Amino acid sequence: MPTRRAFLSLALALPFAARSQVLSGGRPMRWVVPFPAGGAADAIARNWAGAYTAATSQTIVIDNRGGANGLLGIQAVKDAPPDGTVLGVFNVSFFTALPLMLGKAPYDPERDLTPIARLVTSTVMCCVTPERAKQHGWTDFRKLIDWAKQPGHKLTNGSAGNGSPGHLLIASVAKRSGADILHVPYRGGAPALNDLLGGQIDMVFDFMPALMPHVAAGRLVPLAVGSHERSPLMPDVPGLGEFADLGLGDLDLQSWNALTGPARMDPALVRAIADGVKRGASPELAARLKTAGLVLATTDSAEATRALIAADAPRWKEMVRVSGARIE
Repeated sequence: MPTRRAFLSLALALPFAARSQVLSGGRPMRWVVPFPAGGAADAIARNWAGAYTAATSQTIVIDNRGGANGLLGIQAVKDAPPDGTVLGVFNVSFFTALPLMLGKAPYDPERDLTPIARLVTSTVMCCVTPERAKQHGWTDFRKLIDWAKQPGHKLTNGSAGNGSPGHLLIASVAKRSGADILHVPYRGGAPALNDLLGGQIDMVFDFMPALMPHVAAGRLVPLAVGSHERSPLMPDVPGLGEFADLGLGDLDLQSWNALTGPARMDPALVRAIADGVKRGASPELAARLKTAGLVLATTDSAEATRALIAADAPRWKEMVRVSGARIE
């Protein structure tokens, strides 16, 4: 009876369009999204699944496993067989910040996960309502911060929750700039956005996909993005690198999502899946992702993805330290 190694050798000799199906034994791939349907992570997975299928003929099923700060989805991938049938669409914070914020992390990203290829990049954006901006003269981000540094003034900033990227970044902004900013955690970005629109809080630093439709409709005013450079999605909005005089010049919250497998995956299988990601990247996919507030950005290999995690880890570690965020 042919061994798995023999099947693998045969698979690598076949055209790529059939290769993924052979490597997974002809079964569909399951892509685990560690958040409910309808959010940015779900949009990433569904757009990319269509592109990957078109490039490889590999059937993909999206499996939303929301809850427990993403840990349910992580566990589903961690416990999966290393045969490529179950992969996760995971944010960089799962490899860097989340384990630091957990009292006792139930997973070790280096030991338990195999990052395969980056899929997209994104960042957060600071927004206020036109009414609040007019009331306080917040015509730009610098005036917002200057206002919050005056005696008796305090900004209320809503985030998607304790330890969320928006929380980590605003804590660093407050510490470095000296602005008085109160963090108001919510159970997700949607309720924070609702309270911002309703006037209960002053501002949010949240991911761009949720905010861009409200900016386009004139319901929100964008003042800055959380990356060092400006975002190609909103080129008129300054990046934090433009506020070095406020102590923010080296802040850079570049978030990204990667296709990720369990530990102990065969390197040839990992390379084949990463190759499928490269083949799936296209101008059409980039255009679809842009409408969702995301930037198409892939890595050439699993090794390049690991190097990216290593390069980003110190920045996320520092934001966790400054914020003091802990997740029980």
